[in-house]
Amino acid sequence: MPNAQSLAIVLFSILGFCVCLALGAFIGKKAGPGKLVTFAGVIALVAVVCYAVYSAYYFITLAQ
Repeated sequence: MPNAQSLAIVLFSILGFCVCLALGAFIGKKAGPGKLVTFAGVIALVAVVCYAVYSAYYFITLAQ
């Protein structure tokens, strides 16, 4: 089971990837920027929700 620092690194890596993907779609405008930005937003939302659930589980089980 990873520690809290590893969880934060994974979360910010995924969010950084999504930001770069959205920025590339906005600047490039070659592959349908609307769809790519939506896709990146969905991935970022899933990553944040999974991070919140897993970190809550991690800290609750750590407290026991």
